[in-house]
This record gives sequence, structure tokens and C-alpha cells, in this order.
Amino acid sequence: MSTPDLIFLAATSFIAYTYAFYPAAIWALSRLRPTECAPLLADADCPAVTVVIAAHNEAGRVRARVDNLLGMDYPAGKLKLLFVSDGSTDDTAARLRQCADSADIEVIELSERRGKAHALNAALAQVTTPVVLFCDMRQRAEPQALRVLASSLMQGGVGAVSGELTHVEPGSQVAANIGLYWRYEKWIRKSESRWSSVVGATGAFYAIRREGFVPLAEGTMLDDFEIPMQIARQGQRVLLDGRAVVFDELQTDMSGERKRKLRTLGGNFQSFARHPWLFSWRHNPVWLQFLSHKVFRLAVPYAMACALVSSLLSSSAPVVAMAGLQIAFYLAAALGSRGPAWRKNKLIAFATVFVELNWTAMQAGIQFALNRKGLTWEKT
Repeated sequence: MSTPDLIFLAATSFIAYTYAFYPAAIWALSRLRPTECAPLLADADCPAVTVVIAAHNEAGRVRARVDNLLGMDYPAGKLKLLFVSDGSTDDTAARLRQCADSADIEVIELSERRGKAHALNAALAQVTTPVVLFCDMRQRAEPQALRVLASSLMQGGVGAVSGELTHVEPGSQVAANIGLYWRYEKWIRKSESRWSSVVGATGAFYAIRREGFVPLAEGTMLDDFEIPMQIARQGQRVLLDGRAVVFDELQTDMSGERKRKLRTLGGNFQSFARHPWLFSWRHNPVWLQFLSHKVFRLAVPYAMACALVSSLLSSSAPVVAMAGLQIAFYLAAALGSRGPAWRKNKLIAFATVFVELNWTAMQAGIQFALNRKGLTWEKT
């Protein structure tokens, strides 16, 4: 077998492992474990919870977010809301204080914007309840979502539990395929949760035991990755409970999805650089899941490039034929990027989303390598 053929085989095998074999394997392993469904706690058994939210210029969402949280099915007197206004220049803090007049709500107002990590650290320094619920301003949770998380969290050996993010009905074919990708991602996370632990949490709605919190380094972009991974490092499981549903709007254009992915993927590179213990099987209890689910995904764009170049250089007819299929796939993605009319075709839309997401992963790596100190957390 020639060198180009060997490179092509290695690259395609790597892509197949990352997107097909690992998900199928972790699903099969999860079938060996009984389905875990913690019974819902009675009011008397529910732990006290502090909901922590960092907000920057979210005045327009304050009322709806507060109403949604206070409307959850959780015992009176056991739920406290703690908001951190991170250098807001609108009247976010003022509106939060108005809400605090009629409910158990505390507001920390930071005059200078220091980022989400600093805001969360400031909040956790004041939290005294045994359970902390992290969520964002934009989403809305079903009434029983918190009780579900608390019930799962109170199981022995569990240190963090996240809910299931569900997107509202998409408004375009591209959005539908992004939604398909998210459903694929949730399938993997559910399998990881049932087998052992999820690699990270759903940032929009996840709960932890207060005692397991490790303060975040200044400028941390992915609190929903680093906080759960620190808990996993302590030997506690990180679960996903699909009964705790939180709703969000799906991105309907690639520019918005690109911005979100650049932030998320850049944050992955940041976490990898700051925490080398993640790559050690001795210190990371979910080492294999971490590599297969998080790290290898970021290497797939380079494997795609190797597969294309090696197939073009091959003298083997079957491999050259695969080069033609790859070119056709990329041409379909190029057509899809030209406008929504092309993306009405499902195959073109899928190719567009897949190539765009992998191209964004490559961009995120390059941006991080060139400008590590310039990474900032921005909402999308």
C-alpha cells in the first residue's frame, strides 16, 4: 500500500471513529447499565438551592427570567435567586432590585465588567446552600426541571447534573440540520451519562453540590465544561437527566452559529492549555470520553484535509474515486453557503453545516494559537 493510501486510510478511520464508532460504542456500553431515573423528591427532602446567573445588559429579559424561575415546582423557602450584574451599562441591576422587593432575590452589582468567570466566583463566595443551579438569562425551564435535577443530584456519588436543552421549531433547513446535529450530540451525552459521566454539562441549566465547586481562573470561557470536569476529577459522576427540559431558540443562520461555535471551540482550546491533567488517564476519570468526544472532534478538520490531499495523490482507482466523492461533498457545501435556496435540499444543507462547523473548529484553533490573551466571553 502506497504512502498516500496509508494516509487516506488513517485519516478516514480517524473520522469514522470520532463520528461513528465512538458514539456507537459508548451507546452499546451504556446498554449494559440499568436505566437510572431517580424518583422525584418530596418537598421535605428537597435541598435548599441557590440559582446563580451572571448577566450583562439583560434588562429586557429580567422579568421573564425571574418569573420562570420563581414559577418552578420547588418548595417555598428552599429557593434563592442570586444575580450578578457584570458591569451592565443598562438598567439590568435596577430591574433585578425591583424584583428583589417581592421575592428572595439577591443582586451583586459589579461596576466593572470582568467576565462570566469572575461573576460566578463572586456569587459562589456568598452561596451557603448545599446545591447551586447555574443557568443563563435567555432560556426558560419547565416547571419540574429543578426538582428533577435535585433528585438526581442527591444520589450517592453524583456531583453534578444537567438538564436537556431543547430547541424550538427551526425556521430554516440549515437550522433543522443544526438541530439534527444537536440531537446527535445529546444522544452521545445521554449514553455517556448512563455509562459513567458526561464530559461537561448543558450550560443553560445544570446543578452541582456546592462543596464540589472549584473557583474558575480569570477569563475562563467555558464554565459549563471546567466546573463539571473538576467535579469529575474529584471522583463524582456528572449526569444528564433528560426529564429536566429547558428551551432555547435555535440559530437559524450560519453567521450566528459560527459566532457561537468560535466562542465554544476557542474555550475548549483554552481549557486544554490551562488544565493539562485532562490528558492524563491517571488524573482524568473520563479520559477516554474526553479524548474521543472533545479532543478528536477538534482534529477532524485536519484529518479531512489529509483525506482529500492523499486521495488526490493516490494511484489506486478506489481511493481516487473517493477523492471525487469528497470534492462533490465540498461543492455541495459551497452551494449551500451561497444562499438559503440551495439549502432547501437536505443533503446540501447537511454538507454545508458539517463543513462550516469543521472549518470553524480550525479557525478557533488558529485564533487561539495567535491570540490566547484576546479570548473573551461574549453572548450570542
